[in-house]
Amino acid sequence: MSSISEVATVEELTEFMTQPTAGLVEMMPGLDGDVMVLGADGKMGPELVETMVRAERQAGVVGRSIMAAGLFATDSGLAAQKRFEVELGVRTFPGDLTDEATLLELPHAENVIFMIGFKFGSASDPGKAILLNSILPSHVAMKYETSRFVIFSSGNPYPHTLPAQAGSREGDELSPQGIYGYSIVAREAAFTLSAHGHPEQKHCFYRLMYSQHLCYGVLVDLARMIRDGEPISLEMPYVNLISQRDAIDRAIRGLQIADNPPVILNVAGPITSVREICQSLGDHLGKAPVFAGEEAPHALIANDDFCLETFGPYRDGVDEMLEAAARWVSRGGEYWDLPTLFGRAAARWVSRGGEYWDLPTLFGRADHLY
Repeated sequence: MSSISEVATVEELTEFMTQPTAGLVEMMPGLDGDVMVLGADGKMGPELVETMVRAERQAGVVGRSIMAAGLFATDSGLAAQKRFEVELGVRTFPGDLTDEATLLELPHAENVIFMIGFKFGSASDPGKAILLNSILPSHVAMKYETSRFVIFSSGNPYPHTLPAQAGSREGDELSPQGIYGYSIVAREAAFTLSAHGHPEQKHCFYRLMYSQHLCYGVLVDLARMIRDGEPISLEMPYVNLISQRDAIDRAIRGLQIADNPPVILNVAGPITSVREICQSLGDHLGKAPVFAGEEAPHALIANDDFCLETFGPYRDGVDEMLEAAARWVSRGGEYWDLPTLFGRAAARWVSRGGEYWDLPTLFGRADHLY
């Protein structure tokens, strides 16, 4: 299956989303040591682990241990744990890693992919946000003091920019807003401080923007809103779009470029007009989108030139993703009920003439995420 627009079932979707690139397959034989994925039971974790296993098998790598840690407490988490153990040969370690004893009991791994985070609801539970996004990273960094890391971060703390500026770059000054934005900055700071004291430790800060899947994501949420006639806010006028399988590929391959001091990697996809996205989705669905409010001049968008120069072009294009999202929604495809809130929260206020505060920051939390 060569295009996401051809996907019709959940089984086909999993097969498509876990296809490794040639570059990833080529990387695996040269990757030294075992791999531990922390937070492997989240939105991206199960497909990331499976992609890595498929790449290993295609490369003919034997003897490496791929391990996965997470809560594995929900139905989907338990299903992922069973698949890891029974079908993929991945060792799992269930438990709450904020418990010091549980974290210390994890085996050593030369390569660590850190995917744990707390996003939606962080404003009402700042303690949990600080614990998972800032304190736990510090403890993990101390646990794996000689390891190579890919740390799932976010483009959320970037300042909003004009689309003509082509998005924020890795070296731009951050401008965090709210507890979530500041906790993401603290996460990176925790690992950076660890790197100062442990010269063998290497990091890649993986700043992801708007990863797309057919069971959740900005495109599916917008398509559902158009289908249901719900007004869509244009207060966030542009968005980066990248398919989850391309985001996964860059996450694993980030182990190649991890260094000390840490390397920052924007993983984002093309900058795309939200109005044009909705109009295209509406064309596919046979229903015109309803917009609310005025388009803001600035947007939370990232420039991923460094990612493209390092790893080459992405596989999935915007038009393919749009067509696939519209088809999936029109067929009543499976939905994970993990709303991004993109375009929705502001639309409700705007349609009522309500006061607008700081919702672009909320929308920016739709990246990633974990």
